Amino acid sequence: MRDHVAEAEDAYVRQLGSRPPKMAAADRDETTRVMRHHVVAALTACARGDELPDPRNTKNPWTPRYFVRRTAWHVLDHAWEIEDRLTK
Repeated sequence: MRDHVAEAEDAYVRQLGSRPPKMAAADRDETTRVMRHHVVAALTACARGDELPDPRNTKNPWTPRYFVRRTAWHVLDHAWEIEDRLTK
């Protein structure tokens, strides 16, 4: 599950138009902390109209509003999956 979350964060920050930080995967907690900091920085810059950290050429970048909505949906979808497993 943790790898799935990391992959989703990586993909979602790319959709904002920013490259995810390159890090060695030795310390998962540190990798997660740095990635979350980068996601917040990219989302904040995008919402304010500032330059993104480590920008990339994304054809149709997500708006901050869509980013938040998509992230929330992803979390909710996993909550439903967990609920389904518990009720069976």
